[in-house]
Amino acid sequence: MMMKRLFLLVALTLPLSAATTCAGEVPGVKHTIAAIEKDRFHGWPANNGVWQWGDEILVGFTQGDFYLRRGHNIAGRQDSLLATSGDGGETWTMFDPQGFLDDEHEQFRGGGKSPLQKPLDMTHPGFALRVFATGYHGNDDPEGGFFYSYNRGRDWKGPHALTGLTDHPELRGKLLSPRTDYLVQDEGRCLIFVSTHREDRRLKRIACIQTTDGGQTFEFVSWMTPETKDYSAIMSQTVQLSETEFVSAYRKIFRGSDRPAEIEAYRSADGCRSWERLGTIKVMRTHSNPPALLKLKDGRICCAYGDRHVGQIQARFSSDRGRTWGPELVIRDDFQALDSDPDTQRGINADIGYPRMVQRSDGKLVTIYYWATAKHPQQHIAVSIWDPGR
Repeated sequence: MMMKRLFLLVALTLPLSAATTCAGEVPGVKHTIAAIEKDRFHGWPANNGVWQWGDEILVGFTQGDFYLRRGHNIAGRQDSLLATSGDGGETWTMFDPQGFLDDEHEQFRGGGKSPLQKPLDMTHPGFALRVFATGYHGNDDPEGGFFYSYNRGRDWKGPHALTGLTDHPELRGKLLSPRTDYLVQDEGRCLIFVSTHREDRRLKRIACIQTTDGGQTFEFVSWMTPETKDYSAIMSQTVQLSETEFVSAYRKIFRGSDRPAEIEAYRSADGCRSWERLGTIKVMRTHSNPPALLKLKDGRICCAYGDRHVGQIQARFSSDRGRTWGPELVIRDDFQALDSDPDTQRGINADIGYPRMVQRSDGKLVTIYYWATAKHPQQHIAVSIWDPGR
């Protein structure tokens, strides 16, 4: 395996105080760090993806130079890196595999993607898929594409094209801005959930696409969200509840309005051929955040997200397949970062969140996001390990 850089990170254990300081605070949370490097900014796991093989976890993130300014404190080249844990998130190794995404960034704009020459085995025990497109940190390709790995992300092949996708009348003339949200159905079939938009890049909606021939060609399946001038639908994460039932949550941003952003849920009962709105999971009062959605072993669904208005990582559970959601729980609330504006305090443009989440073999949840604390005030990739209870 070729790696340009390798960093071993020892777990940082920060149990929450036994005295509950906030209603709904989750007790006994353990925090670790997945990726940190002095004077470097780390962010946005939701843009990159998470993969799991038992208690082995792989998460993607973006790294750049730390530069203190309003908004995102990132400057210079933005690279897509990875961190892996073999012990359920307790310890992590950060690495940059050769040839993965930004290593040869010009290959995307220069037509370097190629069709897949033979079908992938998507049920391979080491399989991982990384979808990329345009409109977010370190990615700039409006036609989209993908990399794949057969050895749990240590090495990647690509970039490969989403061949045939934009030939469909529903997608012709549209640009793609998907993150990595896919569900393997069998050896050659995979459902992928993507956001699309026109040239103005503002009003986006989410579609379900699929490959049935192991990634050699792709086709349009359905629209999840409606076409509207009122809001953009982006950054979905989807779970499969049965052979035909799916629930997806996404980030909903209203345009030209003071209405706060939301995390909203949709459901399909017919294998993603059609969708119905379930309702709102979270109203974001300031600076929205995408959801991390996970089906638990006990059948519940958990949705985690960063709340930038109060500087917290929060979560809610659904016991009825996404129709209703229980009370909000606080996973973490010790956010503190350097800021170029001395009047900016916690809860105002807190640059945090974008989580992804998995469940360990012992039932505990591993929530991965970007964060900053008094001890580590430059944004890094943080991990919270916690018991979902019942």
